[in-house]
Amino acid sequence: MNKRGALELSITAIVVLIIAITILGLGIGFIKKQFGAGTELVGNQLSIIKQQLKDQMKEGGELLTFSFPEQVTKGTPQNIVIGVLNTAANPKYQDDPKQDSVCFRVEVRCIKPFTPNSDCIDGKSNPVVVGGYDSSTLDPVPSDQNWFKSLNGEFDLKNFEGNAYDGTILVKGIKSDRYSMEVNVYKSPGDLKCEEHDFVADQVPYASKSVVLNVV
Repeated sequence: MNKRGALELSITAIVVLIIAITILGLGIGFIKKQFGAGTELVGNQLSIIKQQLKDQMKEGGELLTFSFPEQVTKGTPQNIVIGVLNTAANPKYQDDPKQDSVCFRVEVRCIKPFTPNSDCIDGKSNPVVVGGYDSSTLDPVPSDQNWFKSLNGEFDLKNFEGNAYDGTILVKGIKSDRYSMEVNVYKSPGDLKCEEHDFVADQVPYASKSVVLNVV
């Protein structure tokens, strides 16, 4: 009787274990499917936004277009897209399709918060560069004040063509406020590609637009 009871108990335990493993497998599969769908959705949305910006440049001739989130949550990475249209031709490589490109740089500035007598970043005077390349120093923005760490700050564009690039905005350690921002694009003065560029400090932007960033 004891042996029979022990056998029944063992069979029951095995059945329960099999059911548990099956449920766990189904659960893992469901979670993977959901995360995969979410990633695919984000990728599709970015592709749509990129194409919309490209269409704006192609149809309207806009030199600079971008898509920023209406609201930015501190500590949470969010997607942005910036598009630039090149209206120039590299004088050195006009007949070489592999090298006929012009170098561009992007600079994102925080002009000031809407709250009077406030700074974009504590301890730094307004305005302050918070993404891409600093047009005054010609250097990438320091990491301690970079709100756009994955932004493609320097890139080549084919002669007379445009493109859109996605990036991520991630703000930390700043106050919840509305911030007046400025996106500037600079073109190589000699229309050279990036490996031969001739940027100079404080040159006039190729294109510039303002945007309000609502940080919560």
